[in-house]
Amino acid sequence: MKHNFIDRYAALDSPLHLLDPRTKIVGFVALITVVLLVPASKTGVLFGFFFLAAILLGISQVPLQFVVARTLVLLPFILLAGLGARWGMEPARLGAFVTRSILSLLLLILLTNTTRFAELLRGLRKLGCPRILALNLGFLYRYLFVLTDEVMRMRQARDCRRLRRAPAVRELQLLGSMLGTVLVRSFERGDRMYQAMLARSFAGEFRVLDQRRFGWQDLAFLAAVTVVIAAAYLLALRP
Repeated sequence: MKHNFIDRYAALDSPLHLLDPRTKIVGFVALITVVLLVPASKTGVLFGFFFLAAILLGISQVPLQFVVARTLVLLPFILLAGLGARWGMEPARLGAFVTRSILSLLLLILLTNTTRFAELLRGLRKLGCPRILALNLGFLYRYLFVLTDEVMRMRQARDCRRLRRAPAVRELQLLGSMLGTVLVRSFERGDRMYQAMLARSFAGEFRVLDQRRFGWQDLAFLAAVTVVIAAAYLLALRP
């Protein structure tokens, strides 16, 4: 099973991919923060950020259909959250909420698909992220697909051993049995992985061979982000 479901296009060679992970983390987080702080009445500023996201998408060379597909997958959750809060906000604010959410999602997709996950964790560590948090995120990313593959094999084995769907109560019993088996197997597999990592002298850090360095490209990117934030701030203050 392929497990590059987060950073599928992180191996490309675009100008965004060549930036230092710390630069991209700081820049994209700053842009997302500004998007969330833009007043609901400033729709022009929000649509300006859509234009900025389109420029970044073109520079990153990440396929448009991939970004659109990922956005459409998460769009129902955004709409559900917006409808859940509909009674406490005006229609204009509801539209601004959905727009901000989609913009934030687009920027996050660009961040994760222009930076390998290991490099992203390394950048977080250098920015002061707690070691235990980065370590757990790394394990989650590396071994989540293993558990997913285990569940898919169990599901396939279940389907091969029956002719038709069982009654609802029996289906729930089978589901509970499968979940219990996955839990036991995950503990056993985790212990084997831990022993294997100790045998290979794992010291609590994921090594990255091709480490980026902060250069003039990073400085130019941060300067451009600063200009965009300043322009958005001035436009938001205008009556």
